[in-house]
Amino acid sequence: MTMSKKQDIEEQAAQWAVGLMSGDNRAHTEADLADWRDEDPRHARAYAELAAMTADLDAVGEAALQEEFERELHEVAEERKRQRWVAGISSLAAGFVVAAVLSVSMWVSAPEPVTYATAKGQRSTIALADGSVLQLNTNTQVTTLMEDDERHVTIERGEAFFSVKRDESRPFIVDAGDTQVRVLGTKFNVRLGASSNVVSVLSGLVSVAQRSDDDDVREVALLHAGEQAEHDANKNEAVVEGFDTGSVMAWRTGKALYHETPLSVVVQDLNRYFNAPLEIADAQLADLPVSGTFNLTDQDVVVDALESAFSIDAVKRLDGVILLYARQKN
Repeated sequence: MTMSKKQDIEEQAAQWAVGLMSGDNRAHTEADLADWRDEDPRHARAYAELAAMTADLDAVGEAALQEEFERELHEVAEERKRQRWVAGISSLAAGFVVAAVLSVSMWVSAPEPVTYATAKGQRSTIALADGSVLQLNTNTQVTTLMEDDERHVTIERGEAFFSVKRDESRPFIVDAGDTQVRVLGTKFNVRLGASSNVVSVLSGLVSVAQRSDDDDVREVALLHAGEQAEHDANKNEAVVEGFDTGSVMAWRTGKALYHETPLSVVVQDLNRYFNAPLEIADAQLADLPVSGTFNLTDQDVVVDALESAFSIDAVKRLDGVILLYARQKN
């Protein structure tokens, strides 16, 4: 058989194989292939050789595909690991960004309350963020909260003077026990007491209200400059009267000013400033009228002034309490 004849047979065998593998049964069928192979032994041999070679190629191809598949699986797994790592980092970064945004947002939209306090005998002046000035008297604690729609101060104990910068869009509210003070811009003093609270207005207009347990607020007085309200929550009322500015505001300069004030009231007031308490030992001294200015920075000077000006003898006990006796006449 010549080379050209052999090539023709091999080409025909290849055409049969390609036709069958392609699924094109319209031109080539299994029956036609069988007839072609039966026509000549060389046809059958050529097709058998081609089939064997194709099987070998299929095996090699299958192995290559498996290897490629495994390689791709490995790459996919590595890519997924990388994506998870990137996603994790991105999520973490996003978390930091969100946390930062939330923190900034909370800082901007929901400011935290700030607490200020003084110890016994101390005073402090505080400049608030809105431009108002707050002065704390002895043994005083307040909490401030400067919000967008209102400015709020809670007096938890003691006494404070307020110089409020006017802002009609942000009312200034002070809570002292059951007493609530509401202003736009003014100067006033608030003293939180055991049984009543005292609001004294130096300038401007101040609304004094009673705040109930269910946060219901009812106005009990509207004060003008020079007026003072003593609010007794138990009686649901406020007594409004004029006041001596020098006496009420003297503490701001470290002084205590009294005018015909009973000694019992003076002692109670002075004990706010000193660690060694004064105590009236003779009942007859309780109503003794006291007038004068006392320096609140030195208790010894205060006691000396009481002894020399009002015929009082002071005796200090071992526990530090200073007893006040009426001086005996010789």
